[in-house]
Amino acid sequence: MRKRLFWFLLGAAAAVFGINYMKKKDDGKTDMFSSENIADTLTDMAASLKDYVVGLWQGVTSGESLDDEELSKIFDNSQN
Repeated sequence: MRKRLFWFLLGAAAAVFGINYMKKKDDGKTDMFSSENIADTLTDMAASLKDYVVGLWQGVTSGESLDDEELSKIFDNSQN
């Protein structure tokens, strides 16, 4: 438990120092690294990942990943 807490706190500290370093490095774009923009970016990334996974899952389960032409080619070749 202590090891996990140590690594969690070390990661959190690294994130804080990293964000502060990036803010100081580029003074002109400090609003780019605001907590609101970072949260929005992470939310958008999670939403697009969710959409990708849902689309992939629907394609796998319902066969929609192949269109009718591809399916007919597959079935025509399997009958020969």
